[in-house]
Amino acid sequence: MINNKILENITVLYAEDESIIQKGITETLNLFEIDVICAQDGQEGLSIFKSGEKKIDLILTDIKMPKLDGLEMIKKIREIDKDIPVIVTTAHQETTYLMQSIELNISSYVLKPIDIYKLEECLIKAIEPKVLREELIEKNKKLEIEIKKNEEKQKVMEAQSRFAAMGEMISMIAHQWRQPLASIGTASFNLKYKLLSGKFDLETKQGRDEQSEFFTNKLDEIEFYVQNLTTTIDDFRNFYKTDKILVLENIEKPIKNALKIIQKDLQTNNIEVILDFKSEKKINIYENEIIHVIINLLKNAQDKFLEKEIKNSKIEVKTEDLDNGIKIEIYDNGGAIEEKNIDFIFEPYFSTKKEKNGTGIGLYMSKIIIEKNHHGQIYVTNTKDGVTFSIILECV
Repeated sequence: MINNKILENITVLYAEDESIIQKGITETLNLFEIDVICAQDGQEGLSIFKSGEKKIDLILTDIKMPKLDGLEMIKKIREIDKDIPVIVTTAHQETTYLMQSIELNISSYVLKPIDIYKLEECLIKAIEPKVLREELIEKNKKLEIEIKKNEEKQKVMEAQSRFAAMGEMISMIAHQWRQPLASIGTASFNLKYKLLSGKFDLETKQGRDEQSEFFTNKLDEIEFYVQNLTTTIDDFRNFYKTDKILVLENIEKPIKNALKIIQKDLQTNNIEVILDFKSEKKINIYENEIIHVIINLLKNAQDKFLEKEIKNSKIEVKTEDLDNGIKIEIYDNGGAIEEKNIDFIFEPYFSTKKEKNGTGIGLYMSKIIIEKNHHGQIYVTNTKDGVTFSIILECV
């Protein structure tokens, strides 16, 4: 038995000039919970359709009717809606009618006297593609909404990742500025002390020369340390540029720039960094994004060393050329990742760090940057007494 659930709550425009037939078919269609709007001829049917007072899902029409026959009505309706399903009923079997119906993209052709079961079957076959199409459109709308929500979520996570990295960068700036500022303070104090203590005999040429030499040396020192501070700010400012510019360069450059930013932190914590650059190819990258990824991986290793109090902590950074790209490997000897966690470390908000140290978005954003923005791969493996993060970028 045919499932007629698909016919429930649809609206059919039914054009038929014989009132007895129209009444009988309408009552039968009502049993299927079909809403029927009746027209006595093609002209009335066309007027009802054009009015747009109610959304019409399907048209059922006789061919021979006064004023405007069924086929002429359908021709005019097709000028408005090329896809609405149409079923034609007729007592005539002329080939001419059949050919005209095919040209008008008629769904079905039902002969009178109408077999209600045949009509039901034709109605289902005619309306099913339209219903499925509308369901698909609705699903696509919901999918678009979901995609938009995910995009918004992605932007929030990117901002969170950026702010987390910014906090770490500010900490590193403060650390890198501490020594130059202390040296500037010392040089300034020495200048003031020499002036106030009268150490130089300004009555003699030798005394004046000694003062000039001392002041010149101290001012040179201050200038050197100010330049050091300026360079540090420039490094961090360049890192936080939001411009996304694709550049063709050797992968060694962004790695060295990342190390330049984080090196003081690594040195302070006695972390040895071993570099083995063998890649010679140039690839298209968003440099600041790659720097972001490298810093994330280096900071993860550093945090792990500090948390586990690892002695003789070491990070090895290697690059090599592949047939169609390059590979970066970052190894640390801070211990392996538990097998139960290794499949989840790139998931958003998942962190193996202590709660106060980990946001759980650094590795997730690194994955997004490598896989989505650079169409590459990033994965992690337990090796020796630590882990190796591998990044593969293709040359395009």
